[in-house]
Amino acid sequence: MKSPITFTLLATLLLAPLAALHAADAPKQKPNIVFILVDDMPYAGPSVTGNKLLQTPHMDRIAKEGMLFSRAYTEPVCGPSRATLMTGQFAGRHGRTDNVPGVHPYALMQEPLAPLPDGVPADGFAGESAAGARLPDPVQPGGYSLVQALKAGGYRTGITGKWHLPQQHLTPKLARQYGFDFCTDKPDRSQPYRDTKHFTDDAVQFIRDNREQSFFLYVPYVAVHGGHVVPPEDQARWKERLKGKTDIMAPEMLASLEFVDLSVGRILDVLDELKLADNTMVIFASDNGGVGKNLYSMENAPFRLGKGTLYEGGVRVPLFIRWPGQIQPGSRCDVPVHFADMLPTLCDAAGVKPDPAHQLDGTNLRPLFTGGTLPERTLFVTYPHYLTDHGTTPVRAAIQSRHKLVWHPYDHLEITGDRVTEHTIRYVPKPRVELFDMKSDPGEHENLAAKHPEKVNELKSLMEAWMKQAGAKDLTPNPAYDGSRPLFNTRDEALKKEREGKAKK
Repeated sequence: MKSPITFTLLATLLLAPLAALHAADAPKQKPNIVFILVDDMPYAGPSVTGNKLLQTPHMDRIAKEGMLFSRAYTEPVCGPSRATLMTGQFAGRHGRTDNVPGVHPYALMQEPLAPLPDGVPADGFAGESAAGARLPDPVQPGGYSLVQALKAGGYRTGITGKWHLPQQHLTPKLARQYGFDFCTDKPDRSQPYRDTKHFTDDAVQFIRDNREQSFFLYVPYVAVHGGHVVPPEDQARWKERLKGKTDIMAPEMLASLEFVDLSVGRILDVLDELKLADNTMVIFASDNGGVGKNLYSMENAPFRLGKGTLYEGGVRVPLFIRWPGQIQPGSRCDVPVHFADMLPTLCDAAGVKPDPAHQLDGTNLRPLFTGGTLPERTLFVTYPHYLTDHGTTPVRAAIQSRHKLVWHPYDHLEITGDRVTEHTIRYVPKPRVELFDMKSDPGEHENLAAKHPEKVNELKSLMEAWMKQAGAKDLTPNPAYDGSRPLFNTRDEALKKEREGKAKK
């Protein structure tokens, strides 16, 4: 008679292959997706992309354990970049090309905006909300978006942070209409540092609450957007650390970056603690370049200018993606990619097919994760607006492999010296075309347009053809153009009066 131990061992040996077969057949849980978006973070914000004053071990960890995309592009300001992320479309197609456009009644060209509200004079300012309504809202409640696509694919969805499409922040009730199952309550845009903790607390809790199912968590911090309201002790500590240094960032910026890095670490830690990291894709990025009024600032080094421009400092951002088992740790990709690529890429990772009726400009980046390539393509960035305090008139950019066209088709600003101020810009009512070699000159120092007219014409033609196909709105001649005050901006005037009124109190 066989002993009970022998029988048990025999049964185990016989059943083991069957159990393994069932395990192999069992559907694998879809990867969790955590997208961390920092507001106005300069390219040299993380230490892995050039910050020499501050170490950011947690941001860097995502890059070192995943892939660093050295040429990631987005839109020049916050709202358009977020709309691009959610739609998979370049801003010229989805139409949200600015945040709150000003009114430039005497400019050479008229911006493509809906009419001013009744009762507002041509040189008046309708107010922030009304001005923002002069551009379309491409992400509608109940409409198609990255969030809705993932939710339809079985994902639990959450947002802890800034929405800005067009509302700065969603309420839990309104967030459900956009496809979110969870939304942070009671954020305060005037306190980005404090809200970073609030957003991170809720992000950590969301992960804990949903660890048994696939989830998409969107963490768009308001930091490091100004104003930098940081604790006095942090400001004092950084001022002390910067004593004697000449090339510095503002202590408030460094304190904000430091706190965001610690917050990113908290999110990574909870993924480790719950043993979710191996099945979670983590994306870390900035929505646009950092504010840089210097021609070459330490924050956006080594790139030219910053937020609000189509030079590299405005539209080239840090982008790191970690996905264990799918991306080799320590990878680097030098292929130009764009925020428009996020929707098709994340849908592919989630096993969700994008809606074929929804026109995409982005492409699936999955081949790049394993060292593959993409068919050559051209990225198109459009900004049909005036933003003169950043050094910008209406402008277009076409990025193709090593070449980049920066095209001001109507007028432009010339900057004397190394900083954009009202005294250093000169308005020129003529077009300007610039061509740069991104491989040899990422700082855009040398304009090659005169040397390579054939490449300029090629990229111009591609841009015009895409704009026509996408229905991108262009500017029209302004019959009220006044060459003595072409840059007059009623929004700036309204803000100036508001500041002066507060100062009198």
